[in-house]
Amino acid sequence: MNRKLLIAAAGSVALISPAAGAQEAGQYVRPYWWDKPVVEGLGRAIIEVSPNRARFDLAFVETDAKSDEAMKKAVQRSKIAYDAIKKVAGDKARVTTSVNVNAYYKQYRDKEGLVQTNQRADQVEGYEARVSMTLLLTDPALAGRARAAALALGPQDMNPIYIYLEQTTEMQRRALDEAAKDARARAQLAATAAGARLGDLLVVQEGNDSCMGGWSSGQVARVLGGDNYSYSASAPYAPPPPPPPPSPPPVASGQVGRQQITISERDLAGLDLPSDASPQTLQASVCMIWTLAK
Repeated sequence: MNRKLLIAAAGSVALISPAAGAQEAGQYVRPYWWDKPVVEGLGRAIIEVSPNRARFDLAFVETDAKSDEAMKKAVQRSKIAYDAIKKVAGDKARVTTSVNVNAYYKQYRDKEGLVQTNQRADQVEGYEARVSMTLLLTDPALAGRARAAALALGPQDMNPIYIYLEQTTEMQRRALDEAAKDARARAQLAATAAGARLGDLLVVQEGNDSCMGGWSSGQVARVLGGDNYSYSASAPYAPPPPPPPPSPPPVASGQVGRQQITISERDLAGLDLPSDASPQTLQASVCMIWTLAK
């Protein structure tokens, strides 16, 4: 009987036989194991990989009687934060920003003593400007330092750091390779237990449904300590000790309104919170079918 075999690495796999009879898409009247015994090996693999992404959001809020002044101060603070983040993370930090300005109105108490807001255009008391920033890091080890750089500017809002895994093709191939090895090992055990050996490979199919991969996230941050210097007392008549090293340049600085703000390495070290690294898992499943031979 002339029979054709279709082997696929992913997607649908089918054995087409002229004697199989009428068939519809994906439906076959005669199964491919009809004429010979086969063994199926469902390979599974779970590998651990380090997370490769970190993200958090923050916002700077300023108020002023004039909308443009409120906006300028909020933007100035966010620019200093941006410079500080880029100084510690470089091109591994991707920062996106947005700004909005809203008026807030004068309030009064009505006859019942309840506070009411007079939202008339001539009753504007001031303006609130908010600059929202989203930081994405391609190196989670920099998350602690980058967060410290943002905290040094005193944001009004900040979300927790979200550390996660963004799968790469190389990671998926590694998991798939381990799953294929596991599938063969399982099929070999089953064939040996049946008093047979593996024959020809008929089907290789990457799992779908329950064979899909999954992962979890954890948090990771790098801890950096401040510089500590100590000097021993000079011996009598010995040359004086060398001068202390010059102070490192500021991480970032700028003007916010009339206030000069400078962010130093000491500021970052004091705000860098430690976190333990949590590995992520990547899963893969492969279905492989062999004929059984004596």
